[in-house]
Amino acid sequence: MIRDSGPPPAHPAISPELARALVDQQLPGLAHLEIGERFDGWDMVVYRLGEDLSLRLPRVEAAVGSLARESRLLSTVGAGWTFPHPRIVESGVGQDGYPWPWAVVSWLPGRAADAAPLDASSGAELGRAFAQVHSPAGDDAWFNPEQSITLTERAENLEWALRRLAGAEGPSAERLDLAAVGDVWDEALDAPAPRDVVWSHADPHGSNLLGVDGRFAGVIDWGKMAGCERAVDLSFLYTAMPAAGVDDAVAAYREATDCDDGGLERRMRGIAVAKCASWAVLDRPLNIAMAWRGFGELGVLV
Repeated sequence: MIRDSGPPPAHPAISPELARALVDQQLPGLAHLEIGERFDGWDMVVYRLGEDLSLRLPRVEAAVGSLARESRLLSTVGAGWTFPHPRIVESGVGQDGYPWPWAVVSWLPGRAADAAPLDASSGAELGRAFAQVHSPAGDDAWFNPEQSITLTERAENLEWALRRLAGAEGPSAERLDLAAVGDVWDEALDAPAPRDVVWSHADPHGSNLLGVDGRFAGVIDWGKMAGCERAVDLSFLYTAMPAAGVDDAVAAYREATDCDDGGLERRMRGIAVAKCASWAVLDRPLNIAMAWRGFGELGVLV
């Protein structure tokens, strides 16, 4: 069972000076580009590189495999995707006290949907994007220990989080209807089981979905891509857009994939409520905000 406790500290060698040296010494053809703003994710540090590129550096050793996975899968599984997503441009190796491989990727403009949720009108486009991602995953697909699991394997963590949330209030004094949460969970457990495993982003929360003026503008951070059931990626949308947009996403997804999975929506809601409960107990304001937003769109607030 995985319980998030916050991101680990980044490697101390990571700095603007390191980023400059990596580019200048290993990619002299890009040395004229300015090193810009730094962004810290859970696994990666990202520096802007000029207007159209960015550097991705693993923050910790455990993220080295994520960068390798992202680089490989974006160029193979993702070769034909038509929606906005980063593309691998160059790669490099460690130097000057930084020990790990790194990459240059294309930069996508837009604001993350964690702080600026997408409009409901983005739902259909996102549904079609996930339909492209969800090609059949073979036995060699990575098993994501947080998202490649069954509903029943999420139960213990959900129960733990709900005990901590009993009587708690959200950022705007929201309160959970625990009975409604239980109904969503029971309906998910009673739903028909998934029929297949597909390639999935496996982490498309609001920090990894981009928008421009509320319109869908891309999906970033593919390092956790894995074989999951279809409901996983779609479930994250409750934290990033209104429920009407999620409905439109599912309708577009079903049309694009000819998916006749009778339990899809119920499992989506169950996975979403479990994920929201896990985020709501973190000491991370953006995760907490997304969690309570998701609870609201799932209809489980008092």
